Amino acid sequence: MRSKTLCCLLVAALLCPIAAVTAAEEFVIIVNKENTNAVDREMVTKIYRGETKSWPGGGNVVPYALPEESSVRVAFDKELLGKSPAQSKALWAQLTFTGKALPPKLADSDAEVVKAVSENKNAIGYVAPHAASDKVKAIK
Repeated sequence: MRSKTLCCLLVAALLCPIAAVTAAEEFVIIVNKENTNAVDREMVTKIYRGETKSWPGGGNVVPYALPEESSVRVAFDKELLGKSPAQSKALWAQLTFTGKALPPKLADSDAEVVKAVSENKNAIGYVAPHAASDKVKAIK
């Protein structure tokens, strides 16, 4: 029994650092390279909650989101919004219904988000870290 417990503790100790590194690097926030606004996590949270619709320097924010089943979307919604993708979708349905805000544009892939953000000065999105390229500016 003692050796079984020791074995379990050893496996848990080995896996914990891996999980911590993975969780910290699940997504990066990207904006267009020409975007000169000071973008921080608080602003991003407000954008994706529908509370901020325009950039401080002018122009309407054009947010992009990944599909609900994307692990990057799950991590983003959980970390920045404190919600699951389903809860986030429900929030946007309410905001849309009441006319307060339009939901982020859905992109099918990280590559599509990078392309859209690189082509629109007012766009913002999030992607897996490996997907960010020199075509966009990474915030996180």
